Amino acid sequence: MNDVTEKIQTAVFRETNDTFKLKSYADGQQALVHLFKQANVSIKIYSHSLCPALFNSSAVIEACEQFCLKNHRTQIHIIVEETRSLTQISHRLLSLAHKHSSSIFLKKMKADSPKRNDDYVCIDRSAYFQLPSSQHYESICNFSDAHRTAIFLTHFNDAWDVSFIDPELRAQLL
Repeated sequence: MNDVTEKIQTAVFRETNDTFKLKSYADGQQALVHLFKQANVSIKIYSHSLCPALFNSSAVIEACEQFCLKNHRTQIHIIVEETRSLTQISHRLLSLAHKHSSSIFLKKMKADSPKRNDDYVCIDRSAYFQLPSSQHYESICNFSDAHRTAIFLTHFNDAWDVSFIDPELRAQLL
């Protein structure tokens, strides 16, 4: 276990305000799992194609499912730019969305929406995970940064309002 891995394992949601620099997809998975386990009500994911190395791993899928089962108010909202790659690889998050259709909601960005280079996840209104380049494995996360999370949430909510339910995703969910 490396130093960052140990620190993530002891990070406390809404208390640990260190920004962790993650150097591999494995570190990113671990951070997401630890964040999802501590989430209370909402997880919002903004992604180009739900990077399989992060979001299609067994550990992350299991953490998402456990989050959905916490109570009837939990919700995962996901906006993706590209859906074809998700349906071609049978992304496990799509299967989970089918199983937990009252908790997981997926939308696709409009083609004319402003594009970002990064992927990010907002956990409740307090924590975030960011993959600064959707094409690279290095990421950052913070378990207690409401200010930066609010910036991501503003963008997410604006994007959610103009996104749509993609028929390709819908067919996969049926």
